[in-house]
Amino acid sequence: MTLKEALKLYEGQEGVKEIKSLIKKGINSRYFKKKNIKRDKKIMENALLTLINSFKEDEKLKRIYLNDFFKSIGEDFIKDNKLKNKLLTEFFEKLIKAKHEIKRIKKEIKEFPPQFNIFDSINLLNHENYNSNLFANFLDIKFKHNENEIGFAKLFLKYLNEEFGWEFDLENIKIKDIEIKRELPTEERKRIDIFIGYKKEFAIIIENKIWAEDGYKQLENYYNHVKSQEYDKIYIIYLTPYEREPSEESLSKELYKEKGSKLYGKFANIKHAEIGYWLEGILKRQEFSFLNNEEENNKYNYKLLKSALIQIIDNEKSISGENEEGDMTEAEIKKVLNENLFKEIKTVDEAQEYIDMFNKAKSLLVKEKITIIIKKCLKFTKEINKYIKAKGYKEGKDYTLLTDKEIINKTEAGADAHHIDFIKDNIKLSL
Repeated sequence: MTLKEALKLYEGQEGVKEIKSLIKKGINSRYFKKKNIKRDKKIMENALLTLINSFKEDEKLKRIYLNDFFKSIGEDFIKDNKLKNKLLTEFFEKLIKAKHEIKRIKKEIKEFPPQFNIFDSINLLNHENYNSNLFANFLDIKFKHNENEIGFAKLFLKYLNEEFGWEFDLENIKIKDIEIKRELPTEERKRIDIFIGYKKEFAIIIENKIWAEDGYKQLENYYNHVKSQEYDKIYIIYLTPYEREPSEESLSKELYKEKGSKLYGKFANIKHAEIGYWLEGILKRQEFSFLNNEEENNKYNYKLLKSALIQIIDNEKSISGENEEGDMTEAEIKKVLNENLFKEIKTVDEAQEYIDMFNKAKSLLVKEKITIIIKKCLKFTKEINKYIKAKGYKEGKDYTLLTDKEIINKTEAGADAHHIDFIKDNIKLSL
């Protein structure tokens, strides 16, 4: 007898209502993954035992019913998940212990030559808009050297061909016809970060996500907008610090992971560091040896271009934590991973499960960081408000004060949160 049959047969008996309620909630492996497993498992155990006891059957049949029930809700998943949680907990404990070793490495880093990043120095390293401007303007660079036409956009297309097999017809693509746009508006009043188009042959949507979260149906709307422009092929690049995937709300996996879907083979997850490594490779190519030629640099002043390339390389690698300083820290983390986790991973699915767990841990750390910032902002606002009142200014008349909720919302959204507005003689000053 199946659980469904048992529920129908014993309709109205004690326990049946509870079980039906749990089933209605959608008890399955996904549910267990997100909810409190131990609590709900205990509730269901008690409910089912109450139900089975009311059946007045023998012990053997009770065990059969119990066994069938737990198979239906994914008992294997529960056991497997507990083991993985235990393993992950042990790993994080070892990773935290490794922090002491990382401190030693950082001490050694101080003996390195100074690593100066212009963008970091002016607080633009992780600013999405400025980073998108930088990358788009860089791709738009085109010039001639010894009768050779050079365009970084075309070089980027070549990189995409080699990495993802996107098969752009490089022999026939003319650099002058490659179109680069920033913040291309759509009908949904959204803006595509970076757009690369070539006639009507193909279009590439680049979504740059450093810290911001995805908007509802964001990438899907971008795709639909570009599709309405009648491009033959449409590609999407999701550019992030650590190759995280877009949210299901932004772009469903069905649209780019399933064979035959409209974006299958046309979607790429690229981390910022990969852009840095790609540019690093360009600097080493023979065709760009003129950038290292002092005589040519003095004659044509390629120093600025080379300097810009070096800074962009460091900037992109830094966003992903893979610059020279980050590399040493990464080596220590990799050592802990090798010793405690890599040997446990046997399949792609298992690797993905751990990636999901780490992304969750990262998300919690980011939230904790925001919480620390918010506390400081609220304390700062209260101190300033106290000082202003002491000087004789009146709240509501001479100035307005943002509520705690407004400050928290702005900070969580990554906006530039001002806290106090002064208005005097039609002049507004925001603090």
